[in-house]
Amino acid sequence: MTQPLTASQVKLLSLFKIAIEKERKAQESYKEILALCTDPSLRGIIESLIQEEKNHEETLLNKYAELRKADAFKDAT
Repeated sequence: MTQPLTASQVKLLSLFKIAIEKERKAQESYKEILALCTDPSLRGIIESLIQEEKNHEETLLNKYAELRKADAFKDAT
């Protein structure tokens, strides 16, 4: 029989989900800015910011998946 998650474990998983969502929202914000931007050099900067946020999201998703596979979190929902 497995043990239920502790409050700390539940909070940790929740914080990862929040962080992932914030990365997605940052991407959306930068895309809105990009749609309004006409300066080519500034567009390049904004595009690189979008890519950085995508990289952050991917890193968080990978770490979240690793965490969920850990023995202590296997029964997490």
